[in-house]
Parts: sequence; C-alpha cells; structure tokens
Amino acid sequence: MKLRTILFFTLIVFLAAPQKSSGQIWKKLFGKEEKRKPRPRPKPAIKPKDKQAGEIATKKKRKTLEYPASKIKSRYRIDVLVPLYLDELVKDNKLSFKDKIPEKAAIGVSFYEGIKLAADTLTAMGYNVDVFIHDVTQQGLTPNELVKGEVLEETDLVIGALQSAQIPVVAEFAKKRQVNFISVISPSDANVKDNLFFTMLQPTLETHCERIREAALKKTSGKKTILFYRTNDNVDSLAYSYILSEGEKPFTKVLLNKLLQKKQLEQSFDSASTNFIVMPIVDNGYAESILQQLHEWFPRYQFEVFGMPSWKFINTLRKPDAYPNVAVNFTSPFHYDITTTMAQTLSANYKKQFGGRMAEMVFRGYDVVFWYAYLLQNYGTVYNTKQSDNKVAPFIKFEIKPQWDIQQNLLYNENEHLFLYRYQSASFLVNSLD
Repeated sequence: MKLRTILFFTLIVFLAAPQKSSGQIWKKLFGKEEKRKPRPRPKPAIKPKDKQAGEIATKKKRKTLEYPASKIKSRYRIDVLVPLYLDELVKDNKLSFKDKIPEKAAIGVSFYEGIKLAADTLTAMGYNVDVFIHDVTQQGLTPNELVKGEVLEETDLVIGALQSAQIPVVAEFAKKRQVNFISVISPSDANVKDNLFFTMLQPTLETHCERIREAALKKTSGKKTILFYRTNDNVDSLAYSYILSEGEKPFTKVLLNKLLQKKQLEQSFDSASTNFIVMPIVDNGYAESILQQLHEWFPRYQFEVFGMPSWKFINTLRKPDAYPNVAVNFTSPFHYDITTTMAQTLSANYKKQFGGRMAEMVFRGYDVVFWYAYLLQNYGTVYNTKQSDNKVAPFIKFEIKPQWDIQQNLLYNENEHLFLYRYQSASFLVNSLD
C-alpha cells in the first residue's frame, strides 16, 4: 500500500468527527452555476442623448464600507468546510478503493493535504491559529447543519470548498456573525448580495471575459479582431454577452452555432499577417475542434486566439505537434511556479508526509490558509481593509476588491488577480494581468 494511501487512512480516522489540526471541470462549474443574468455594471461613458438619464444614475454614489471593529485575540480559529466523502471511502473501517483515491474525493483530499502542510508551517512559525476541518459530505456536517448547530460558534474565519447551492447559507451566517467566509472553488456568486464578509477567490465568468477582452484588444492594438461565438449553448452565449459588455465595435463577428466550411472561414483571414480571434466558447470539446480546424485548414496562416479559463484543461495544448501555427491565450486565477525555492520546499515536505506528486489543489490549500492566517494574526478578525498586504502570500498575490451593481450597491468581494497563459507548440508563458 502506498504511503499516501496509508496517510489517507490516518486522515479518515483523524476526521471521523471535526478535529483540530495544528497549525472538464470549468465547464461543469459554469454550466451548473452561472445560469444567471449578467451582473450589470456602470457604462464607461454617457451618450449625449442619454445625458439626463445618465446624470440621474450617477447621482447615487457607492456606500462607504463600514466594518465593525476588529477583534484582536490571543488565539484564532479557522474552520475549513471541504468535501472528503469519508463515509463512502471507508466501509467497516476499511478503505473501499484500491490505490487511487476516487476522482470526486481527490480535489477535497488534495486541498486538505495543502491545509495540513500550511498548519504545520504556521505552528513552526509560532502562529496562534487553530485549523478545524469539517467533511461536509458527512451526516450532521453539511453546511446547513453546521451553521444551525454550535460547531462554528467560536470561528474567526470560514474557508469553504463548496458548490454554489451550499454558499448562501454560509454567507448569511458569516454576515450575521461578522466573520469572513472565503469561497475557494466555485466561480458562482450564488446570488449573494450586500455582504461585506463574503469573498470569492475564484473570479466569475464575467470577470474572466472582461479581462480576456482587455488583453486581446491590447495585443491587437486596433487591428482586425474576429469574434467567434455561438448562441445555442447557454454558457457560451453568456460568455459572448460578457465579451460584448463594453460594445461590439472592435470585432468582426462570426457565428459558430454549427461548424463552418473552410471557404466561409477563409474570407475572414489574412495569410500575410497574424489573425487575431476572440473565442468565448467554454465548451472545451467544441473549442478544441475549432483550434484543430484552424491548423488543418490553414497551416500556413498564423493565429492568435484568446479563449476561456476552461481551456486550461485542453490536453492537446501540451502536445508539441498540436496546431503549432495557433497561439492560444486564456485566463486563470492560479499559477504555481514549481521551480521556486518555496515550491521546492513544499514539495519536499509533501513527499515526506504523503508521498507522490502534489496536485494544484495542494498548493491552493496551502496558499489560502497561510495567507488568511497571516491576516488574522496581524490584523484581527476583521482584517478586510488590510487585504492589500499580500506580500507574504506564498504563491498568489490575491487582489480582493468589492463588487458593485449598477445602482452602486455592494454585492460581495472578489479576487480580481488573474494570470494570462499563452500556449504554443506545447511551451507556455504566464504573465500576471495587472
């Protein structure tokens, strides 16, 4: 039995009840959670004919955010809500799987491993922070049951790897108790509004589309930019509307509700220069088929394509012979440079405790718990006005900003820090979008 499996069994025993610890994914998420109207935002300019209405609209100013006094404590408590599926993975005190942890539990287990490593680091550094793990798939420990009971009564911070439907009840609890709730997995706001204490680390699809549009238009510098879009898929149609939130003028639009013929596409391209394409298609399979067609039909043309965050999971991007004449760009809130000293140290500690190679969720668990423990330790329970202090964040310098509706009412807080990935011929570059 592998070391990681042995340690996982130890984890199962350890988490039989809440215990103290010292110290095509995007498509599925967006498809199930983002079926909502686009978040209305103020337009950048007022047309002359709309001046009167615009003046009325702009009279209402954003509320001043008023936080309660922060509580400075001798010791802080962080509660982490994570799906581990322990009841399914252990039957009669025996593991119900062989070697490999089932896929649906793998994300939660990897996230836990990162949290455990962070807790160990915090203990070694003398932090006065306790981390409690709750398997929200267990009877009695669902988010609804946790907030109704006494388990979270003493919490100073809740971190949740939760799905959209589980978010509102925890967000409401956080608002009433005036403790922060950090949503780390879901890109859905779950229709939460007017909540100073709810923060999304995974930006919404709308935010991704706004930033990819900005990056694309900055790169093209006024050159012809083609917009491939489709309206017969709910999520892709929503992404298309977000891309056009600031207007249609920069784009030459091409509808792709069904795959076009080569002659229909050829008239949109230029063989003598780079062809810039913005493609708000979240469906990886459909997007991949279009990329393949661009390469096969136009091998002597050069393309620069700007796509969706889901494209991070298109495996052919990592193959050297896959459409070498097509450069592919997409946004992601996460990037972990495994060559850094910190990453190498974390990797060594991971091998010692769990064995094997770290998944991205290990990095994310470590990153989130370490940074928020730092904020608690240095600024108390209501650290919200100090979140620009991200210098000690191990890997991601999160940029947490309040979000507002068109009437300037507060919605929630959202991480706006994104990276731009650029793949071509299996090699890639990553740049931070400031």
